[in-house]
Amino acid sequence: MLDTKIRNGTLKELEMVTELERKCFPEAEAAKRNAFELRLSNYSKTFWVLECEGKILSMINGMPTDERDLCDQMYENTSLFVSDGEWLMLFGVASDPEYRRNGLASRLMSYVIEETKKQGRTGIVLTCKNELLNFYSRFGFVNEGISDSSHGGAEWYQMRLSFRDELFRCAEKGEECSFYIRNRRYLLYGWNQCDGIYLNVGDEEGNIIWQVTGRDRKECAEKFRLYYSSLI
Repeated sequence: MLDTKIRNGTLKELEMVTELERKCFPEAEAAKRNAFELRLSNYSKTFWVLECEGKILSMINGMPTDERDLCDQMYENTSLFVSDGEWLMLFGVASDPEYRRNGLASRLMSYVIEETKKQGRTGIVLTCKNELLNFYSRFGFVNEGISDSSHGGAEWYQMRLSFRDELFRCAEKGEECSFYIRNRRYLLYGWNQCDGIYLNVGDEEGNIIWQVTGRDRKECAEKFRLYYSSLI
């Protein structure tokens, strides 16, 4: 297994990230050097790289904004940038072709989702091609249909990960999902036992701070909604 580290990118790596982009996308779609210079200069806190022994193997970068939909204007300039914006618009997810099938993009995406939750944002929006819809849906992204974007002359689908919606979906399924309230991390998780369905919330120390049990998942999920509302 590769010994990797995830961190924010810096301007020192401008040439490296530009080359990685070139290797991963067709010329018409790949961001150019000046685009990465703009992103690293203005949104370095939402530019993540996964490196191994000093080499960047994967990267995810984007821009926070209060706009709900990703538009081509965002690729070109900073006019829609809002540092504490509700939504993170992802511009690109790239992994070195020589290191694919090592789970690098998945590892980095999971990290980015957790960090974006920690930043207090509402969720993440991205666009992708049809063949990648299933990949992003595994992280909770929901397909909203064909995007208005004409970036690179390709057809794109807009996908959205609303942290609140995903949390409630996980509550109904009894699946694990983290969430943040006033900068504190909590973990929702569930299990089945012979006496019923359990839904729990744990704190950062691993203590169960809330629990409900019942025979019906939807009933448990509704009780969690009420509990969550009391927290916020």
